[in-house]
Amino acid sequence: MITVLKQGTTVEQRDQLIKWFEDQGLRVHVSVGEYQTVLGLIGDTTKVDTDMLELLDIVDFVKRITEPFKNANRKFHPEDTVIDVGGAKIGGGNFAVIAGPCSVETEEQITEVARRVKAAGATMLRGGAFKPRT
Repeated sequence: MITVLKQGTTVEQRDQLIKWFEDQGLRVHVSVGEYQTVLGLIGDTTKVDTDMLELLDIVDFVKRITEPFKNANRKFHPEDTVIDVGGAKIGGGNFAVIAGPCSVETEEQITEVARRVKAAGATMLRGGAFKPRT
């Protein structure tokens, strides 16, 4: 993420903002240009409120540089995630069908549904375990 400061921002104002970023657990790379100062934020910026930052008198604009959702983003994890559930695989080109009733009412009901789900080709069974009725 970068934060571009407005022209005329004092060193003291800049340093206060840098301290605030550092207190958030970020490192700050300062780039002082002829007309603008750019603060490059290094670290997990997901909790930084960009709208709040842009309300500050000294901030010209804020821009996120990297993609969100790093734990699930292909740019950061290009390999497929494969989850094995009792031999049935999900992901990595494996197709899984999960089926079952909205709620489990009786043992007989879920056993019959399980037979039918399997016969229809599903590889996993699911059922609502707690659904109070009125």
